[in-house]
Amino acid sequence: MLNIGECVIYGSHGLCKVRDILVPSFLERGKEKLYYMMISAVDVGSVLYVPVEGAEDKIREVISADYAEGLIDDIEEAPETELPEGKKAEPAIMAIIKRNTAYEMMGLVKSLHKIKSHREAEGKKFATLNEKYLNMAEKILYTELAFSLETEKDVIKRRVIGVLSDLPLETA
Repeated sequence: MLNIGECVIYGSHGLCKVRDILVPSFLERGKEKLYYMMISAVDVGSVLYVPVEGAEDKIREVISADYAEGLIDDIEEAPETELPEGKKAEPAIMAIIKRNTAYEMMGLVKSLHKIKSHREAEGKKFATLNEKYLNMAEKILYTELAFSLETEKDVIKRRVIGVLSDLPLETA
């Protein structure tokens, strides 16, 4: 069982802090059970109610500072996510975001940035759908990295974008 004040990763909601453990007033009489009341660091102001029972399948610990540093330092070696073209990419992207492992999210961010760079180099627009998912993946990933490294999300974003912009567009 989690403790009040503990920070965890809750699926595609990302970094959340346990504010309380309670029986919410919105439950029907006779169906009361304990819930975690969590505050999202990704969607500021969002309050999530997660049943304590079964929560361990949807919650994971925040990555360590060492792991976060390694993820950023080793972006070049991170495998890119193979994405189908167009709207067919959406289910693959959503599955990664739903699983929300830092390693996979970094691969997704790397892949979407590469696609964006290719499109820009060709004088074409980056698909709105891809832009939406890139922003979502970055927000979730950078919030966790910033928390782990005790810094601001913007600092992480500049650092990651800096490394990604130095990578070659073409793969060998």
